[in-house]
Amino acid sequence: MDGTKIPRVIQLSEQILADISGRGLEPGDPYLGTADAARMLGVSAAAATRAMQLLVQRNVLNRRQKRGTFVAEGLHAKTNRAIDRVHLVVNKSYLSTEGLMADGVIVGIRSVLPDAEIEFNHLPSSDDLDWVNELIAKSAGSRQAEGFILARSSLTSQRLFEASGFPTVIFGSRFPSIHLLPSVDRDHVQTGKLLITSLYEAGVRKMGVLMRSQVLPGDHSFMDSIWNTASELGMHPNDLTIRFLPADELAIQHATHELAHTHQATGLVCRSQPIAEAAAKSLRQSKSASIRNIPIVLSDVYSRNQAKLPWASIRAVDSSESIGSQLAELLVEQAQGPIPETVIRLSVKLCEPTA
Repeated sequence: MDGTKIPRVIQLSEQILADISGRGLEPGDPYLGTADAARMLGVSAAAATRAMQLLVQRNVLNRRQKRGTFVAEGLHAKTNRAIDRVHLVVNKSYLSTEGLMADGVIVGIRSVLPDAEIEFNHLPSSDDLDWVNELIAKSAGSRQAEGFILARSSLTSQRLFEASGFPTVIFGSRFPSIHLLPSVDRDHVQTGKLLITSLYEAGVRKMGVLMRSQVLPGDHSFMDSIWNTASELGMHPNDLTIRFLPADELAIQHATHELAHTHQATGLVCRSQPIAEAAAKSLRQSKSASIRNIPIVLSDVYSRNQAKLPWASIRAVDSSESIGSQLAELLVEQAQGPIPETVIRLSVKLCEPTA
């Protein structure tokens, strides 16, 4: 089984806590500011800020405006908790390419479970039966209260965790037949409607929809919304061309070139940021100005760097910190008893290009 990995932001917060202990600091004592903490850790100011936020959540640090950072009363406090360890179970390829489980989500989890250990568990892309069984068996032998958050999980893993009885929350959509695991996911119906309407209002009448080859339950709702919205706008079924593409840049570029140069698409809906990046690269290589200017709209933005994107894109209305806290709250509720049929659909908004 792949090894676990403690998230970097957690490692940094533990280094800060060790520094506080090593200095012999007590509640009320001043501590390093962001710049000094970043130098001490050897990281960027942004990374240091996220780590210090975790300790603020735990009431270990107190940041006072215009006065600085101080050690807080929670330094020596013991907190009662329903979950001792949270496993973030995520496909490793998605973690590296799409930035799932970004730091904000972890900060939100910490706000509800300030003392729980948090670990990444990298789910294999296929043949995950033995892997999941081994993880469940390992947790069953632990003396700690353990819980699981599944991101982009397979039917196999959802079914096994459902049967395990461990507190488990799906960060994404449930597969058909899964009823006992709560889930938190974006509103895919609203997402499809916003994207198609945006292109239509921009004058696009021939649209290409570029999807991932791995189809998950949320994709069904998304595609239903795409078709229904196009029909409501008076578009013909031939005005939509769908492609399910592997996570391969050249394959995505080739499909984009074909759609653009055969006039099957004068606008593109891209399901993920890596697809949008590869499609945009293909369009930029065209000698035709009209093809280079084909608009792209983007569904799923999970990358850590969301500040500047050259395409209109869907974002959750809730902050990543709020999403993380909702995931953790569902874990705590499950630790106290089953909560079947709990599905949280996060409202979304369309954000204009920022680059």
